[in-house]
Amino acid sequence: MPMSIPELERALRTLRLSGMTATLEARALQVAHQQMDFLEAFSWLVQDELDRRHSRLLDRRHALSGLPEHKDLKSFDWGYNSRLPKRDVLELATHQFIQAKEDVLIIGPPGTGKSHVAKALADSAVQHGFKVLYREAHQLIEDLTEARELGDLRKLRAQLHTAD
Repeated sequence: MPMSIPELERALRTLRLSGMTATLEARALQVAHQQMDFLEAFSWLVQDELDRRHSRLLDRRHALSGLPEHKDLKSFDWGYNSRLPKRDVLELATHQFIQAKEDVLIIGPPGTGKSHVAKALADSAVQHGFKVLYREAHQLIEDLTEARELGDLRKLRAQLHTAD
């Protein structure tokens, strides 16, 4: 016995298939209007689910990273600080240093774009599937001090070690 759209949506929610739930009606209409056959619509439903899961994974990783906002290098004004080594920054954006398990320390005077570059590199790493933990120096020192006072230093170290 076939299910109605509301019954299918309930079943999909029970199965935790929210990506399929969100597009089920639209895909059913495409089949009904012969814009695609059943198998094509079903494959699109599966892709909708995969896309939703990937998007939610990235959202979770971004939230866990500690990044306060989304930044990218496309919106960076390279002309503002001509001394900023653009080639080196763009090389860091390839994420090879992460794969090589190397660290990067960005230093310089205030107002030179360090935070924007660091946030953009971290956000890009999150988008490419890396686990990121973003902290500005003063926040990291506060976190270390607090962890030491509360006896949670091992927990903080574990959190730092899980980041790529």
